[in-house]
Amino acid sequence: MQKAAGSVYFYAPNRGAAIFFTAAFAASGLVHLGQCKSYQFFKVTALLPICCAFATAAFATRAYSSSHTDDAPVYTASMLLLYIFPPILALANSLILGRLFSFVPYFAPMHPSRMLVTFASLTGVIELVTIAGIAYLTNRDLSDKLLLIGNTLTKASLVLPLLVITVIFVLAGIFHRCCRAGKIKAPQVTRPLLVLYASMLLILGRTLFRTVEQFRGSAWINRGDGSLPLTPAVRYEWYFYVFDAAPMLIVSVLWNIWHPGRFLPRDRRAYLAQDGVTVLMGPGWKDSRSLTETFFNPFAMLTTRGGHQKQFWESNGYALRSTGRRNRRT
Repeated sequence: MQKAAGSVYFYAPNRGAAIFFTAAFAASGLVHLGQCKSYQFFKVTALLPICCAFATAAFATRAYSSSHTDDAPVYTASMLLLYIFPPILALANSLILGRLFSFVPYFAPMHPSRMLVTFASLTGVIELVTIAGIAYLTNRDLSDKLLLIGNTLTKASLVLPLLVITVIFVLAGIFHRCCRAGKIKAPQVTRPLLVLYASMLLILGRTLFRTVEQFRGSAWINRGDGSLPLTPAVRYEWYFYVFDAAPMLIVSVLWNIWHPGRFLPRDRRAYLAQDGVTVLMGPGWKDSRSLTETFFNPFAMLTTRGGHQKQFWESNGYALRSTGRRNRRT
């Protein structure tokens, strides 16, 4: 289908597809909300229903915009919401990984509370850059200079999540390797970790798609007047639904099916003993360092005035199996 005259889209948008994803994300979000309440896991997974709320709003506005293709503000709102919620979904994954670190503390490469501070701060920066970039980029009445600024900011908002995703994969990989070496095969650890890998791969795929789309020349600076060629990813809507919308919905549904609350204890003080079977109650993770120290020194690589985690698991009567990795002060 050809785009209508005066349309803010480069194609004739499919209203039915937008309605489907609106309903699907709304349903997934309601399930997440019920699971958070049922498992008493709000502190860990509250971001999952929040992400679904953003996604539902994004596709609802897109459905409306599909019938009002000349309404630029609604189009801008839809694009903002579509770009905002995937980084929050990655943040939700980092919180789940942090909860796994709390459950197997002797193999945690990073203090769980510092995970929250570090990744939440990075996500905040990404969202600010995203909002600024999309606000410029979707307004084709602006000058070429401002559109170029929007294009640059949007590129930055896509590159930064790639770095965050890489760090999450590295942390998860280190943790997973240590668990395997220490013969920690409890389903409370392995199943959420495998779902996290799948989830992050889908988020990575979506981000790579958006990044390639953004870096392939002047497609987004194109005013739709035929003066510049359009890349297929921008010209045809199905690319968006296959490589962006669908992967994000699958991520949400994956956590619906294998919700971490099914596997991990509600109490953050509970942790898995070194035998890989017994669940003990400890004092919990504590960090007396300031937020500034936590942000700039998340891995405790620099000497600070205290704040290191007391390794309470060393006196629980269970021996730590050899992993080739020594416990480090976290």
